[in-house]
Amino acid sequence: MINRYTYEDPIFKSTTKNQHLRIESANKILNIFRLISGTINCTDSYDNRVYKFRVNYSNFPFSTNDKINQSVALNNFPDEVKLRDLNEYFKRSRFNSKFYGSIEPEIIKCLIAVEKNNHLEAFFYLYRVIEGISYSIPLIYVSKNKNYDKTYKQLQSFFNNEQDGELAFFKRFLSETFKEEDFFKSTIDIDFNTIDKIDLREAYYKIYIDKISGKPMSGKGLKGHTLNQEIKLSFIGFYDFMILIRNRFFHLTKGTWQENLSSTEILYPDYFFKPIINHGLNWIAIVIFEIIKVDFEKGIK
Repeated sequence: MINRYTYEDPIFKSTTKNQHLRIESANKILNIFRLISGTINCTDSYDNRVYKFRVNYSNFPFSTNDKINQSVALNNFPDEVKLRDLNEYFKRSRFNSKFYGSIEPEIIKCLIAVEKNNHLEAFFYLYRVIEGISYSIPLIYVSKNKNYDKTYKQLQSFFNNEQDGELAFFKRFLSETFKEEDFFKSTIDIDFNTIDKIDLREAYYKIYIDKISGKPMSGKGLKGHTLNQEIKLSFIGFYDFMILIRNRFFHLTKGTWQENLSSTEILYPDYFFKPIINHGLNWIAIVIFEIIKVDFEKGIK
């Protein structure tokens, strides 16, 4: 298969000569780390365009990298971790390469869609990533536990109902595993002022708030709102909302309680999805980065 995307390394050097975070195209976990931390350039061979990804989604909330240096890569690791430690980790880290290789192109396509302001397309790939990680990440996480009895009990606790799917399994994993983390206790603030067409903000705010207030969310996860401007959701509430809005927009079944959205309601889907795309990437990046950190910490002990 021809590789459509190639990476280029922007200047990424530490104060020590020749010490930098190396790019290695076969190392999928490193590639994903560079993508979500906004420290890599990517060329699309289809249109020969270079995309400079500089939004650091591994920070919560996400931020823009004005400069790329070692502090960007090390920012969310313990203070004692040095760049050479990360290089050693990524050099030997080949575990679950098939899994990381499967979500890497989805993340690239999502990031490129954001660059092009194609936010409906971005949401499509964003949701594919959510589905791609929903079962694998909990398994990867608990596999790092050397106490296999504890591992079994952990997995058992995530399976609450045999009829539940992977997304419900993933939600229980997140709620149990990260409940004490600062990001989990924080809110995700959806800003409708990011919608360029001012006359659409009120209408799209109303759709968002109506869907959050109705079934199946029934207001769960809603932490506050400012009329026509902002909606605050909990970390796990935002996950529920992404699933909900996907189901309501991509399905058109009528005559049920689901109240799916029609294209006449969402005349400009790119504007409709714009307020949540960066938050969605941030949400996914935080979860993936937590797994990378656990893997790294287990590896150096």
